[in-house]
Amino acid sequence: MSQAQSDELKRVAELCDKHNIHTVECIIVDNWGVPRGKRLPTEQFLRNEGYGIANVVHTWQPRCEIEITPVQEIKDIHVQPDLSSFRVAGWADGIGVVLCDTYTTDTHEPVDIDPRQMLKATLKKFADLGYTVNAATELEFYLFNPDGTPLFTSLQCYGINKGAELEPIILEIREALRKTGMLVEASNVEYGPSQIEINLRYSEAMKMADDTVLYKYIVRLVAQKHGLVASFMAKPILGESGCGMHVHQSLVTKDGKNAFDANDGKGVLDSALMERYLAGLMAYTKDLQVVNTPTINGYKRLVDYSFSPTQVTWGLDNRLVGVRCINGAKGSNRIEWRWAAADAHPYLVLNGALAAGYEGITNDLPLPEMVTGDPHPEDKWDRLPNHPAEAIDNWEASAFARRAFSDAFVDMWAAVQRVELATFASQVTDWELARYREII
Repeated sequence: MSQAQSDELKRVAELCDKHNIHTVECIIVDNWGVPRGKRLPTEQFLRNEGYGIANVVHTWQPRCEIEITPVQEIKDIHVQPDLSSFRVAGWADGIGVVLCDTYTTDTHEPVDIDPRQMLKATLKKFADLGYTVNAATELEFYLFNPDGTPLFTSLQCYGINKGAELEPIILEIREALRKTGMLVEASNVEYGPSQIEINLRYSEAMKMADDTVLYKYIVRLVAQKHGLVASFMAKPILGESGCGMHVHQSLVTKDGKNAFDANDGKGVLDSALMERYLAGLMAYTKDLQVVNTPTINGYKRLVDYSFSPTQVTWGLDNRLVGVRCINGAKGSNRIEWRWAAADAHPYLVLNGALAAGYEGITNDLPLPEMVTGDPHPEDKWDRLPNHPAEAIDNWEASAFARRAFSDAFVDMWAAVQRVELATFASQVTDWELARYREII
């Protein structure tokens, strides 16, 4: 154990003692973004030995169906807590929580299909260029009654009165987030019936990815406590607003300055670096569709004029495009990636976006024309795939995806996505029964 690791373990042990921690939730995040893992008694956790878990957590379907085994056999991988991510849980007394990485048991190399490990590798590439990455995720979710009906049925976007009615629940969520080490900036009622958004302040990208995992976990726990179901499903109510995960991104120099605040007179963004980064995002958006929209339901979210972008577009402070560039706010220039659904995997979404931005910086990629106004009536803008099959094909054929993730992950995720699509195609839906059963 290095001195830095020893110091980190000592810090965590002191926190456990100070807060009377009896149990530590050691979380890994599966290939669908679902937190998995084991609860360890604190004494065992502080041995810093980690634990073993079946490798299928990185390859299965959303309900734990083992339909394919892209790994050669089902065996253990080693789960090692990342002690730097440890925090005292804000939702219950005596609980600690830590995010973990997975390693092979024989060589102790990072598992090449572990989403968190892939994000770590991409962040190291930025560090080698002299940058750290700041990010903020914005997630929307719905609150449902146990019978599946929305908690309220009217549109109350930004409604202060409705927000006051919901405050006993939302305040408890905000406080649990705060006590778990997250800085909440605001909460509001959103554009769907029973839809809510709670925004976290930006932080370093890995912490933001970890926070996003815990954010979803905490929202669900508090909702359950109040007898409700919280859903981050991309399109839980047909005809109503979908749930997105917008990702704000910026680069920070070694002296702590926002690298996108160059004011160098280059291009419409007044920053050559920001434009090169943006060019990468635009170049590889379609390749990343199966990461940004991982579920079949997510394609129902992609509807024109729904604030869920359907075109490969960018603009200045324009919520009708795929990438919204926020420029001119001193010290806070940033890029908002608006394509991902709220049910997407935080590590995969961040890794895909950042890897695309990295390639934009390190390669001379062309930047498409900027959108001014409404892009929807015009046919000149490229469109995202509107069916999973096309998105899977794009992903599997993408040399960029294989660089940004790994060959093993690209092949595995394509196979898993095809199984999901085939499973859906085999179902007899309520729509089919209602439409055909009694008349044809």
